[in-house]
Amino acid sequence: MTELAEVSCMCGKSSSCVVHNKAVCRAASPEAMAQLGRIAHLREFPRGSVIQAQAEPCNIVGNVVDGVVKLSSASINGDDHIVGLLFPSDFFGRLFSDESRFSYEAATDVTLCTMNRPAFERFLGDHPEVEHEMLKAKLDELDAVREWAAITNGHTTMERIATLIYVFAKRSRNQHLNNYDAVHPVVHLPLSRRDIADYLGTTPETLSRNIQTLSRTKVIRILDAKHFELLDANDLIRHSGESRGDLDKIVSS
Repeated sequence: MTELAEVSCMCGKSSSCVVHNKAVCRAASPEAMAQLGRIAHLREFPRGSVIQAQAEPCNIVGNVVDGVVKLSSASINGDDHIVGLLFPSDFFGRLFSDESRFSYEAATDVTLCTMNRPAFERFLGDHPEVEHEMLKAKLDELDAVREWAAITNGHTTMERIATLIYVFAKRSRNQHLNNYDAVHPVVHLPLSRRDIADYLGTTPETLSRNIQTLSRTKVIRILDAKHFELLDANDLIRHSGESRGDLDKIVSS
């Protein structure tokens, strides 16, 4: 595990935390936040670094503050398959388990609010209101996984790609480029084409052809391999085969 820096977290000073209003700690009392601040630390991981390897001791948990983390699982033949993506405010790590079931890797430069797992488990025991919020968040996450499974299993490649672009447009933090409320927001896809194809259950060639189709029909404008300008959000939703409400259920979970 390689991190660039570690500093004390600003728990208890929510105005300085960009994910406080979305993370589970929003349910904590001032006293609980003070206790959380004593065990929480901000860590920065460079793109491509492994935060937690599969089958290794699960020592840290916490929230994504900035960047995107990818979860992958190694098959019996040694191939890695992406099984999930974590965005700012998402919780990472496995509570009440000594071993990590997945590998957590920084898909971009990542900032995490990390806590020692046993210490955070004790904190949850002391503060049932936060534990309740954690349970709700995990149930929402499970619903989103099920929604995503329905999309990947029952939709065309184009529909899956359009859905993924929508998710990144809404959930990725792209303030350094633009924002979703702009007329034509810029969407950053931090994964390689091969990783995206693996996540969507297709090939890099098919992925590229569908992206070119979205470009030709002026749904997006390709800026470079990982950045697209979203020209027509409504048409992107139409290509997804889902309603805006159903897509937002995935985004908000």
